[in-house]
Amino acid sequence: APANRDPHGNPDVVRYIGMLEAPSRLETLQVATVVERLAPAPDAVIGDLGCGPGSFAVAFAAAAPRGLVYAADVEPAQLDALRAKIAGDKYPNIVPVLASFDDPHFPLGRMDLVFIGDTYHHLQDRVAYLSRLKACLAPQGRLAILDYKPGDQPVGPPKAHKLEPGVMERELRAAGWKQVAKYDTHPWHDFEVWVPAQTE
Repeated sequence: APANRDPHGNPDVVRYIGMLEAPSRLETLQVATVVERLAPAPDAVIGDLGCGPGSFAVAFAAAAPRGLVYAADVEPAQLDALRAKIAGDKYPNIVPVLASFDDPHFPLGRMDLVFIGDTYHHLQDRVAYLSRLKACLAPQGRLAILDYKPGDQPVGPPKAHKLEPGVMERELRAAGWKQVAKYDTHPWHDFEVWVPAQTE
């Protein structure tokens, strides 16, 4: 089998997808809580960056039945798993997108919400990536990030695979974003919402 394109994931893609869809992991992600807090409009255009097999993409598609969900991942097998999940006209408002390492290939100026779930620490050259990502947002568009808290925890990747404390905030501010919300809903994750900083 081809090696996983995501260098941060298990090289065995099938095993990696199984881990991502494990009930114990989904329980820690609290998918329904995330969607409830972000409350996308029924016609929202949403980007799920690093969508994996689509747990969040499906939930966003259900919450925005008149909108579109662009589900982007660098690994084709992840998108195949998503396609299998939505086969038979389930969630026709989900658009699988094969991302590049430096670009999710979302339409410019259209996204009401971009969501990055357990993927921020996988991104390469993050300041440049996040700087370019602003161009994808519609007016009043938001960026939501759910990522594992720094340090050792009983769930998630080991400490060495995660960012050091304060790194994500510094990078986002350097990329031209400002934080507008932070939710204390997840014991093992930081859950934050950012918007482009206004130019003075």
